[in-house]
Formats: sequence, structure tokens, C-alpha cells
Amino acid sequence: MGTVQHRRRTRIVDRQFQLGLAVRLLLVLTILFAVGLLLAFAPSYYVLATTNDLKSLEPAAAEFLILHKRLWPMVLLSLAGIFLYTIFISRRIAGPLYRINAILRALIEDQDPPVVKFRDDDYFQPTAVLLEELSEKMRAARGNAPTHPGNPSGPSAP
Repeated sequence: MGTVQHRRRTRIVDRQFQLGLAVRLLLVLTILFAVGLLLAFAPSYYVLATTNDLKSLEPAAAEFLILHKRLWPMVLLSLAGIFLYTIFISRRIAGPLYRINAILRALIEDQDPPVVKFRDDDYFQPTAVLLEELSEKMRAARGNAPTHPGNPSGPSAP
């Protein structure tokens, strides 16, 4: 009996695509968080910058410090969560693309393509069906054609 291979479920299928997507998403969300932080701190900053009255400065400074303590950990935790979620969700895109590339590579090299199988939660399920139909059609066409161009098979072969 052969040994059963235990395939490890990897979250990073296509490192360049997945990490690039995660970094771009983090960049956009960091800009959005920065705008949000500016809006959250703006009233306190305005009071601190324009007022000389100590009675007005004290509550504004206290609010500024409270926001500072609460928002930065939330921002860092949110960005880390978004990064990990992007890696997880991009796997549903990168996995099918990896399989599609493997099938296309096999077709280019005149080999029978591997069986088209996507995970149930992957995107591009209709593409998997189309590729399976194409693979079956290519296998059928190859079955009717000679396997070696210089060595024809059939009734007229010597």
C-alpha cells in the first residue's frame, strides 16, 4: 500500500499576487485611517492651536490625549486584521489562477492537462467548468490523432 500524502493547506498560493494585493489594500486603508484620524483629532487640535484660555485648553488637551490612547491601538489592530483577512481571501483567487496556469502550461507543452478541480469556496467556479470541458475536448482530439507524428497508427501502417 502506498503512503497517503497529507497536503498542508497553505494560505499563500501566489506570494507576489497575494502580498501585493494585501500591501496595496493596506496602503489605501492607511490613507483612509489617516484622514479619519485627522477628522477625529481636528476639533481638539483646533482648540489647542487657537485658544489661549486655560479653561478651554484643559478639556481639549485631555480629549486629545484620550483619543491618542484609544485610537492608535485600534488602528494598528485594524490594519493587522485587514492584512490577514486579505491574505486569507486572496487565496480564493490565487489558488484558481495557479490551477488555470498549470492547465494552460500543460496545453502549451502538448500534454494532457491535469484534472480541473477548484476548492468549493474558490472564486471562478464557472471557469473551472469551462476548462474541464476544454480539457475533455483536447483529450478526445488527441485520442483520435496519432500520438507520434513520424509514426502514424492505423490500418495503412506497415
